[in-house]
This record gives sequence, structure tokens and C-alpha cells, in this order.
Amino acid sequence: MALPFNDHVNLHQTAERTVVDLSALGLAPLLALGSYRYLRAHVPRPPDRHRTMVVLALPMRGTFMFDVDGAEHPVCPGQIIRVPPGCAYSTGTEAEPRGALIWLIARAAADSGPEDLRRALGVLADPAGPLVVAVDEVARDGLDRALSWADRPRDWIDDALLHHMVISAVLGATKAYMNAESPVSWPHQGIARVLAWIEEHLTEPATPAELAALAGLSTSQFYEAFRVATGTSPKDYLLRRKTEYARQWLQDDPTVQVTAVAHSLGFSTSQRFATIFRRYHGVSPTACRTTPKGLDGTA
Repeated sequence: MALPFNDHVNLHQTAERTVVDLSALGLAPLLALGSYRYLRAHVPRPPDRHRTMVVLALPMRGTFMFDVDGAEHPVCPGQIIRVPPGCAYSTGTEAEPRGALIWLIARAAADSGPEDLRRALGVLADPAGPLVVAVDEVARDGLDRALSWADRPRDWIDDALLHHMVISAVLGATKAYMNAESPVSWPHQGIARVLAWIEEHLTEPATPAELAALAGLSTSQFYEAFRVATGTSPKDYLLRRKTEYARQWLQDDPTVQVTAVAHSLGFSTSQRFATIFRRYHGVSPTACRTTPKGLDGTA
């Protein structure tokens, strides 16, 4: 049975989730701008499907896996994903990961609002074309600034500036999709080389100095370029990938011991490994074997 449509905008806020009701500020067809900053993994977001709304999401820290109509789309900082109306989607195939994400919801095919904004939303709502593209600072920083701006006392001029920030970000995202044939490039080719090396050597130790040398950068340059490319630090990225690798290993091989996996990946003790694993996945290494598609709620 097809997932039913839901055009209700969830404005609920928590310590980790911030939402700005844009429609209440008179910014329709823009409906809501929000972000979440998770310090640990959360239960995956349940599938949703909108009849008239388009969703934009930009990771600010960490890589997120979106499922759109059954196809998985990894999205990392420096990229944006759009979910056109009618598409069923969810985030976090096994867990919503530790990280930070900004999202925007707008009404497509609206008959109100500036003409250029309505045209842009029409492009973003088109089911044809790529869902994930590289995006520049106009969209990324514009939405981030708008969130900060909305969280302070404002007068009518501030509201107008907020409106301008969000519209500029939407237009920047639309331009990225219209130029989607341009290839995604890393801020520095050495970072791509480091990321490829990490994938092939997850069980081997590596210091930041060694990774910087592999990238052909000084240590300070490496940290900055790495954060621009991935949205996080080398340490956080390595721990995330090691635990993801460990989770797959434990689920694929029911005979392997947690201690053996921990030592193979360079953790000094199984207790230390379990602590890090739970931070990123919300369950213990042992429990992940019986919860391959979600969390057990003990995070």
C-alpha cells in the first residue's frame, strides 16, 4: 500500500532540534526552516510523503543517508538533496547519525510569493533530474545565517533581511540543480586521496600528520580542508567509518567476537570500542546484531 500523503509541517522543537515557522512570519510559500544537531545516533526518521511540499536538506556535519522512493542517496557537507512532492523519503536507514543538518520545507506550485521564488520552487519540485548536487556557500551559509537570525529579537527590517536570506539560499540551490552537469569537486584533490585511503585501510592506524602528508598539506591546512570536504574532523570521520565497518562486520558474521573486531580496528579495549560504537549507532555492538534496521531505544 502506498504511503499516504502528509502535508502537515512538524514545528516541534527540542534541545537538539530547532524550527522556524516561516509561514507565520508571512514568508509563504516558504513554510519552515529547521536544523538538528545530534550528539549521538537517533532512531531513524519514519517515512513521509508530501502532496504539495518540496524538501531541501543540507548536511553541515557528517554524512547522511536518505532513502527516496526506495533508492539510497548519501549526502555529505558541500552537497544538497531535494525531495520533490509525491516522493516517499526517510533519513537514516539504520539510524539518524551523529551530526548536523539544515532543512527547508516550501509549498510548490503556490500562487503567492515573489515570481522568482515560485519559479525556483517549480524547478526544485520537478521529479526529473538529480536529487543530490554540489552546492556553494550561498545556499549553505544563507540558511545557516537565517536560522541564527530568526533566533533573536527582530523588527520589520530584520524580518525583511531574514526573508532575503532564505530566498537567496533557495535561488542558490536552484542554480546548483540547473547546473547539475558540473562535476562535484573536492576543495583539494589530496582530501579525496585521503578518503579513498581510509576506505581501504580502516583496520590500520593513521595519525593526522600521516594523513596530512598523504594529502600533500601541512597539518593545519589538512584539518581545514578536511573539515570543508566532510563537515567534521579527521578523528570523528575515522571513528564513524570504523564503527560503520564494525557494524556491517558483526551483522554479516555471527561468529566473530566483539573483542576481535575492536582489536582489529585499533581500539585498546572492547569497553572503549563499545562506548564509541554506542555514541555513533545508539546501540551496543552486541545489540546491533539483532537490530539491523533500527535502534533498540536504549541510546
